[in-house]
Amino acid sequence: MKQKVRALNIRNSEKGFSLVEGLVGAALVALAFMAILNLFPTGYSNITYGGNQSLATNYAQQKIEQLKNFSFNSINATNCSNVCDNLGNGFCRYCLLTTSVGVGGLAGDLKKVQVRVTYPGQFRPGAFSAETIFTR
Repeated sequence: MKQKVRALNIRNSEKGFSLVEGLVGAALVALAFMAILNLFPTGYSNITYGGNQSLATNYAQQKIEQLKNFSFNSINATNCSNVCDNLGNGFCRYCLLTTSVGVGGLAGDLKKVQVRVTYPGQFRPGAFSAETIFTR
């Protein structure tokens, strides 16, 4: 018995990818992957910056809470000075005291305290400020 040999038309009967199509697809996937990889350093930087901002907020609030433990007359340039209070890791806390805040009958009964905390950053250093008023 003779077998019939059929001639196959490869171009019309085979459905698949050519080498060029495969290379183009691989290049597009690699390009998308590289774009996603570029997001990681930015995300890490933003997370670090947010963490530093939270620490700065806590340090400023801590200083205000410390001053709340003093009597009104004890809040002075000794416990609130505008000199860098080194907190470590590049954090620096300043305390600015303003005693002439009130007007009229309140003059001398109010003290304004502004606490500023600066911190380093790899791409952008930052600062946080908080202020409050103390009354007699």
